[in-house]
Amino acid sequence: MVDNSWVYISCLCLMLACSKPAPKVQAPAKQAAPAKTAVAKPPVVAAVMEGMVKVPGGLFRFGCDDELDGPCAQAERPSRLVQVHGFKIDKTEVTVEAYKKCVDAEVCTRAVAGDECNWGESGRDNYPINCVTWYQADQYCRWVGGYLPSEVEWERAARGDDGRLYPWGNEAPDADGIFRANWGEGLARQLWIRDKWEFDAPVGRFEVGAGPYGTLDQAGNVAEWTSTIAPDTQDDPNPERIVKGGSFREYARRLRTYAKDSHGPHRFYSHVGFRCAAAK
Repeated sequence: MVDNSWVYISCLCLMLACSKPAPKVQAPAKQAAPAKTAVAKPPVVAAVMEGMVKVPGGLFRFGCDDELDGPCAQAERPSRLVQVHGFKIDKTEVTVEAYKKCVDAEVCTRAVAGDECNWGESGRDNYPINCVTWYQADQYCRWVGGYLPSEVEWERAARGDDGRLYPWGNEAPDADGIFRANWGEGLARQLWIRDKWEFDAPVGRFEVGAGPYGTLDQAGNVAEWTSTIAPDTQDDPNPERIVKGGSFREYARRLRTYAKDSHGPHRFYSHVGFRCAAAK
């Protein structure tokens, strides 16, 4: 008789094995979502520098010559030939409206408001921004992708190739009863009688006073900051910067292309504004 017990035992073991529950497979631990990395917002920069004119490179006569232009102030001498590269420069002075965009972008600080200052005054959007320091002017020009022009660049844009006394030529600002700039006769400031503006005027109102490359208001209205350090202050902790163009307060000679003044970079004035330049 064949012993079938081993067959029975084998079947029993197989049944027991099959009756055991399958081992639980644990789901992989849920991965935490990666933390979002804060990304700094890029500075808001004007994409295109609109309203600029091209100034060609070349040699031009810079400074004041006593025989050709004189009499000259000491700071305006010597007259010499200077080589410049081509560049672009604002056709008009930077306006309140344009500067406000830089303030709204939280890049520029507010200009000072007050007597003869245009910031915060109703109806002044198209007036030149004044009452700003050199540092504020420099910050704005950097924001739009440009820079404050040097004294040489500024004078090149106003003077061209022919060594003219004023941006429009050699005629006085009011020759033949034509007012080519917003200017005043020294402290008398009778300009509201002559040109209808008591202080500064909206930019670009004196088209007959355009420079050789199309700039407006490079003589009068507000004087303009440049990037150039005044030579006699270069060793000071805060050297003064050259200011060009004269203003609504000045007499005619102060509007000449070679005339200059200088102010501390931390100071602001109601008769000083600026325009920007950029690589060509």
